[in-house]
Amino acid sequence: MRKTYWLLTILIFCMGIALGVFGHLYWGTVFQQSGMNQPSEKENASKVGAINGTDSSSALLNKQESETNQSETPIALSKTEQEKLISDYKQALGILFDAWKATDMTAFRSKIAAAYTGEILENHIKKAEKFIPKGIGLSVSEIKFDNVEIESADKYSATINASYRYTVRDYDLDEQYPVGEEMNHFVQVRANLVKIDSSWLITGETVL
Repeated sequence: MRKTYWLLTILIFCMGIALGVFGHLYWGTVFQQSGMNQPSEKENASKVGAINGTDSSSALLNKQESETNQSETPIALSKTEQEKLISDYKQALGILFDAWKATDMTAFRSKIAAAYTGEILENHIKKAEKFIPKGIGLSVSEIKFDNVEIESADKYSATINASYRYTVRDYDLDEQYPVGEEMNHFVQVRANLVKIDSSWLITGETVL
């Protein structure tokens, strides 16, 4: 009886070990096939992370390039070209003031067309049409530029910020003589210009 008891005990123990080993192998095989093995998940996550890291690096590089481009000067003109731009702007104002001494609208249009173009040209003409045909012009003197600086510019267009002052009186076009009371004006303006042929013409102005 005692031998039979020990034999059964040993047999049951061996069968338990065998079942344990078989169960472990079966568990590992099933979950590897179903893709639910945790080490495999970590490996895939690591690969995805590497791809995202590459994308993030590209995005950071693009951002840095964009910031570099934005930090670059918006004036794509040489020193000589900048001086020509500012000179043409000042000359354009001089042409406008001088045009107000024209004896008729034909002469006014001809003069101002050398300094202005587009809608602002038409606006100046419309304003002059209210006075010049009546023999009334303007006499501008003591023009002083406090500041003229280029905000942005390329080879064909530019924006300038300017502040200047001047004295103005009515002008009798028939007698060609200033009349009336003097008035002092101070102007702060942002002007847009476009290059046509070799000259810069004013296309728009915004009073600041």
